[in-house]
Amino acid sequence: MKLLLAGGGEPDQVKKLDEYFANYVVNGNVLYIPVAMDKIPYSDCEQWFRETYAEYNLHNIDLCTDLFKAPNLDDYKAIFIGGGNTFKLLKEIKESGFDTKIKDYLENGGFIYGGSAGAIIFGETIETSSHADKNLVGLTDLTGLNLLKGYDVWCHYNEDKDKKGVLELKRPTFVLYEESGLLFDDNKFETIGKEPLVFPDDFE
Repeated sequence: MKLLLAGGGEPDQVKKLDEYFANYVVNGNVLYIPVAMDKIPYSDCEQWFRETYAEYNLHNIDLCTDLFKAPNLDDYKAIFIGGGNTFKLLKEIKESGFDTKIKDYLENGGFIYGGSAGAIIFGETIETSSHADKNLVGLTDLTGLNLLKGYDVWCHYNEDKDKKGVLELKRPTFVLYEESGLLFDDNKFETIGKEPLVFPDDFE
């Protein structure tokens, strides 16, 4: 299992993560999933994704905007789950049964890169998104995919704006700056980019 979690920064902030992702994929196929997005058309998301990775000569990209009709994940070297509204993303993942497909894919050696909402869903809960996202879809069960040894994930961390909210957390949490990447590979955590913080250890 290989998970790369990004704090949700702009391309110049996550360049090291994008390079790692592209170098891993090389000439393999990538599945891009933008279903968390609720403010930008999927076509614009796809254009952004293709333009971003064209710089790394990564072109074998398929788009999935309906998780009920998702292709066979084993056909892909890697999957990219983009940001947006975490509640919307998790609701669609669970209702479509895509959560089971994700776990099977990872157990079979797959690689997923999740940015912002796409990273938060892998925590034990998505409660860390409540300060930034509105639960417009009426999701009541905030249990995430729980693949990070019981940790949650906080993205887009800005000390001036977010420290108070982090100090009110009740659960162990990886706190990611927008420049932060956290690689979870075979039960080991490794930082790519800016070192993330860990609640409560780094806030005591």
